[in-house]
Amino acid sequence: MVNFIQRNVALFLAPVLTVVAITLYNLACLMVRHHHAILHDVHRAPGGLVLLVAFYAIIRYMQALPDDEG
Repeated sequence: MVNFIQRNVALFLAPVLTVVAITLYNLACLMVRHHHAILHDVHRAPGGLVLLVAFYAIIRYMQALPDDEG
C-alpha cells in the first residue's frame, strides 16, 4: 500500500499545486483589476495545463532521485 501511495503521489500533488497556482494568480488579478489590457493577453487554460505538466514532472523527478538512506 505504501508503494502504491509513493508511486501515485505525483498524480495527487500536481493537480493540487496547479489549483494553488491558479488561485494565487486569480487573487493577483483581483488586486490589479483596473489593468484590463494586461489581462486580455493571458491564456488561462493552456497556462494551467503547462503548470500541471511542470508540477507533475518535478514531482516525478524528485521521486526518481535515489534515497539517502544507508
